[in-house]
Amino acid sequence: MDSKIASKLCIILGVASIFMVIGSSLLGMSVFIVGAALAIACFVLGFLGRDEHGDRKISGGISFGVITIFVLVAIFLMSTVQVEAGQKGVIVSSPSGNIGEVIDEGWHFDPAYSFATVENIRYNTQTVEYIGYDDDIDTVGGITVLTKDSLVVDMDIAVTFHIPPEMVKKLRFEYGSDWKITILHQEVRSVPRLTCVNYTALEIISDKRPEVESAITTNLSSQIMDRCGGCIVVDKVIIREMRIPKAMSEAVEQKLISQQQLEKARIDLERVQVEAEASKAAVDKVRESFDSDEAYLKYILYETLKDMNGVQVVLTDSGTATVKVV
Repeated sequence: MDSKIASKLCIILGVASIFMVIGSSLLGMSVFIVGAALAIACFVLGFLGRDEHGDRKISGGISFGVITIFVLVAIFLMSTVQVEAGQKGVIVSSPSGNIGEVIDEGWHFDPAYSFATVENIRYNTQTVEYIGYDDDIDTVGGITVLTKDSLVVDMDIAVTFHIPPEMVKKLRFEYGSDWKITILHQEVRSVPRLTCVNYTALEIISDKRPEVESAITTNLSSQIMDRCGGCIVVDKVIIREMRIPKAMSEAVEQKLISQQQLEKARIDLERVQVEAEASKAAVDKVRESFDSDEAYLKYILYETLKDMNGVQVVLTDSGTATVKVV
């Protein structure tokens, strides 16, 4: 084929290919396939073009063919979307009109994705920590609560939650990309304050701590359910650390010491009771071997005085006991 004709034909095919490949983002996969076929044809035809001497013409057609292939590869890469495990991809803007489409985890190719904006939203179990410093985009400061006895307690908590997969689209489009701030952070900073006001500081930091954690979990779950209709499910709330006034800390320490002393006293009392019961059982067994209380008392007298210096106890055959001081 004449090089000039081949070059012109290559350019025509290349222009058509570029328009079709780019336009496939609006027109769909079939248009992309036709455009890709034309791009390959343009590239091959560019290599077939020869001049009047039979030499390959490395200009014109082949150069445009290379450009066409480059555009094809670029669009192909732009049309490929990766969604990591435990996430859902949501198209938030697109010239193709597929806004709101949810993409499952894995690799996906579609020309409609080439000029679309896709946001990946994690939906599996995750934890956000509310601690005393902020060194991560998902971490906010600790929470200050006022207790029933009007004391201030600073607490660090961790909230474990997940998003039902079918609620990912609703969460993103109703509450935006900053849904953690809009929903989660607001409620987490509010619910513990409303919950802890029902407990004294001593209860929160000691024996009722598990109860407080459970109450915060239940109240937070209910509040978020009412707020967004179940788009976020709270699994568990854990109180990681609590910072209290020094006087309260000393009171808690004293209470623990008192509890330990009380427990020791209880154990000692039980031991004494067991020993007393064992002693009583032994006495009852000895008592049963005597015919009368008088005989038993004489036996006790004898056992008590027999080893004393200067005292002699004599038991007669008639059962009487005589005590002599030597």
